[in-house]
Amino acid sequence: MELPKLACSARAATVTRCPLGPLATGNPWFGGLDVGGVRNAWQATMLASMVLGSALIRRKSRRPKSVGAAFGLSKTSKNRREGLFNVVATLAAAPSPAVAKGGGNPFLLVQEGEEAFKKNKVEESVELFDKAAQSGYPKARLWQRGLSLYYAKDFQSGSEQFRKDVEMNPNDTEESIWAFLCEAQLLGFQQARRQILTVGVDPRPVMRTAMALFRGDDDAKSIAALEDLSAGGRSDVFYSCLYLGLFYEAKGDTENARRYLLKATSCKYGATSTDYMADLARVHVARRGWAEVEF
Repeated sequence: MELPKLACSARAATVTRCPLGPLATGNPWFGGLDVGGVRNAWQATMLASMVLGSALIRRKSRRPKSVGAAFGLSKTSKNRREGLFNVVATLAAAPSPAVAKGGGNPFLLVQEGEEAFKKNKVEESVELFDKAAQSGYPKARLWQRGLSLYYAKDFQSGSEQFRKDVEMNPNDTEESIWAFLCEAQLLGFQQARRQILTVGVDPRPVMRTAMALFRGDDDAKSIAALEDLSAGGRSDVFYSCLYLGLFYEAKGDTENARRYLLKATSCKYGATSTDYMADLARVHVARRGWAEVEF
């Protein structure tokens, strides 16, 4: 059987010693900083943290839209911003990379880990995320690491990663679902459902419905609701199909998992968005052998 083909641009980021690369050139904020030096590069990292951290937030918060969110800021994206401030505060108080275990720029290591994952270099991405944690990035905030661990089939570590994330942010629907997905592979679907993490009510219709499905409120009703949402537009199509596919994979229904994941990757949002989860869907179908994906 000929596999469908999915195109994916590499979108590899150019990594330089200075966190902002060409943006730092001629910038008075960076005047006098020897970005080639470890400690001064660390100072530059602190100045750049809001820019780089915001990029990480955008990758995560490009999710199904909430209804009536003031100024376009959903409850979840607000939590992401608060989380970023916590990350920056932790890094600012941490020793410089010269003395931190592992060394290196934690923000750039996270970025490199993301780029490796998007190219289906899953095991390499885990190593890079681990190095980021060793270099001072709060490990409990590394949701990207948890996703990589799932595809590396280290479900125990993946479960631990997502559970730590939910401890930090008890309103994080996605991390609760991904902890469930890891535990379904370890313990079976029903046991994973019995111990699914309780989180706050998500303001986004797709994620609120997906959570109800994984939690087991009413499978038929939740599936029908996600099917209706998949007939909508933009990110709703992608996310409803993504989580339906992941739900069926957790149940061991490969046929329906494949059908929904391929629909997620072929919809306009899944095929053209720079959303990290769109890259995840392509990695998923490639790893399962459901489509030929160009990375």
